[in-house]
Order: sequence, then C-alpha cells, then structure tokens
Amino acid sequence: MANDRFGPIDFDRFHLEDLPARFANRPRVLTASDSRALRPLAFSLPDGRSYTYAPSGDGISIAPGDADAHTVVTLSYEDWCAFAWELRSCFALFYADALAFPRGSFGHLARWEPSLRVAFDGQAIYDLDDPAPVTDEDGGPLDLHRTFSLDDPDAELVDFLERAGFVHLRGVVDSTELEQLRADVATAIARARPDDKRSWWTTVDGVDTCNRVNYLNDQSDLIAGLGADERFRRIGALGGPDLRDAPDRLDGNGVVIKVPGATSGLVDLPWHRDCGMGGHPVKCPMLNIGIQLDAATSAAGQLLVLAGSHRGTSRLPGPDQTDGLPVVALTTEPGDVTVHFGHTLHAAPPPTDPSAAGRRALYLSFVPPLTFEMIGPGLGYNDVLFTRHSGHVQHVDALR
Repeated sequence: MANDRFGPIDFDRFHLEDLPARFANRPRVLTASDSRALRPLAFSLPDGRSYTYAPSGDGISIAPGDADAHTVVTLSYEDWCAFAWELRSCFALFYADALAFPRGSFGHLARWEPSLRVAFDGQAIYDLDDPAPVTDEDGGPLDLHRTFSLDDPDAELVDFLERAGFVHLRGVVDSTELEQLRADVATAIARARPDDKRSWWTTVDGVDTCNRVNYLNDQSDLIAGLGADERFRRIGALGGPDLRDAPDRLDGNGVVIKVPGATSGLVDLPWHRDCGMGGHPVKCPMLNIGIQLDAATSAAGQLLVLAGSHRGTSRLPGPDQTDGLPVVALTTEPGDVTVHFGHTLHAAPPPTDPSAAGRRALYLSFVPPLTFEMIGPGLGYNDVLFTRHSGHVQHVDALR
C-alpha cells in the first residue's frame, strides 16, 4: 500500500510548523463535547521524540515531550506516518498490535482520532451533539424514509444520496435471480473454514458459525459479474462517475450474515464507518451496494444508518447515544438494494427475535481510481482483522 502522494513525513516539522500553520486557517477543531472529554495525548517514537496534543478552547495546542500527557502512545515512525496519512487508523494499528501505552489507554486515543482527522486533513466536523439538519432542496426536512426504484430519475437518486448518505431501492433483483444468488452464497458458506482468511466466524451454542464470506466472486461467475451489470453500474455511478467496481480487492463481493444467538466475534456491528480501519483518503467516496437476499426487519437484524453523517467525521456513538439523531432503520424486502457511502455511520444490531432467521446481504463496493493504485488484488484494509484469532474476528473491546 504505497504511493508517492503518501510519503514520509518529517515528525518534528509536522508538529512545529505544518500543524500550527493549518490551525491558523482552521480555528475550530473540537466540538464542545470533545473539549470536555479529551485530555492531553502524546505520540512517542522509539528514538525518544514525542509531542503532546492538548485541548485549547475549540482548538488544539501542541508541545514537545510527553511529561504532561494523560495518554502516551508509542509506535514506530512508519506506523505514525501511516496514521498521519490515515492509511491506518488507530483501530488498524491496535489490531496489528503496533501500539503501546506507557500511560493511558487505547480508548482515549480512539476518542481523539476524529479530532485529529479534522486537524491533520481538514475533514469537516459532524457534531453528534448538534448535527446539521438533513434538508431537501427547499430547506425543509428531507423525508428520510422515502424509497426509490430504478424507474426514478438518476438526478433524484443522486440528490437524496448526497443529502442523506444512503438510498433504499426497491425491487432491483427479481425472484429468479435471487434464488440463483442465494444458491451460490449457500455453497460458499458451506465451503468456508475459520482459518481461510476469507470468512468471519461467531459461536452459537458452542458451535462455530459463519457470519461473513468475502471474495464470493472467486467462487461464483454470477456474483463476479454483478459489477458489470448495467443496473449496478448505474447504481455505482450515483456516488460519482469515476467509481469502479472492486471485486478483486477490499474484501471483494462478500455476504454479511446476521446470526441469531451469536455469542462471540464481530457479528453484530456497532456504529462504524467502512473506512474505519484506514484508507479514507484512498477509497472514499466509496459506495457500498447491498443486495438484500432476505427480508430485513428488526427481528432479523436490519441495517441502521445515521443520515447526513457522511458529511464529516465524528466519534463513534455508543448504542445508547443516538437518541434525537436522524437514525433510519432500513426495512427491506428480498431483492431490494441498499446503497450507502462508506463514510456514512451505520450499524447492524443483533436480531431482536432469537428464533427468527437472520438476514443475508450481498455487498459490492465501488471505489475511486486511486484505490486501484494503492491496493493490489486480494488486499484490503480489513485484512488486519485476521491478525488475531484468525477468522474469529473480535470487537476491539474484547481485545483490550
């Protein structure tokens, strides 16, 4: 994962010159919640150089050393550069066991990271405590529960997607094609093994159970051809005319399986962004297209999206921290398609009915040209999740 655009960074000049210059043109870096929650954080390299970041009003001050830091993060120079470029997030570095904390905790670094993205990259702030309303072209509230079909004009689909960060399309796949896709998915699930580094696993009643299979395009000609299908090319272009299907990298075309009764593994996804392991400047605006193989309801574990959250960066909300926010539960029928930007906050909570069959959704990803320069075939930012416990991918809280 290399490119001349993401070269080495002078650690001292970055902190003493580059960041102060950026702050002069970017006075607001922290939300009110950030200012209250964040305490001084230091990055320390093996050669002893370190710098401490501290909240200062709605901005950040930087000072050499780490004596006054509440949390000290030690990492290699190469990993610090990757973090600064957002090629690897703090979560990716943690899964790779590339971080140490002489003082403080990983959780504090994770709380800091969204503010650092504003400081480092100039990303906009999405303030979870005071989000900008999601409005229509007239300035009124956007109907976030509106659904569309492929008979609707592209201009309407693009407008809704750009405002909300997602779109729900009805009846894209007919019943005959759906049965063919289900059959190929079932075959791939039956072939999957916990150590194949192509699948994710959970435990149900003490039995290993597959909850995700990547690179289904390697096993099914039908699934491999979806990205070239005119329907999905059209849908992918909603995110931008230069986006291309990525079936051979970034997990390929994969299926997510909601498993009732799961007791381990990262099967019920908390609020996250699909660039959460890193690569936001490389693969966003990524557009993820979910072909719903089964009905999605709360009983089956449906997808939740936070409308408008693609417009900036923010901390990841906990399950009880979304009251009052524009959260939309996408209730879909088999053959429907959900579309969301990878940077849109979304979650997949567990099925509310443990006796109900979970849902399966087959995903395609459309990404910009830079992705193909940076990421080779068979590679992706999520590969780091297999560093520990093979296919039993764990939530970060289980590893701390």
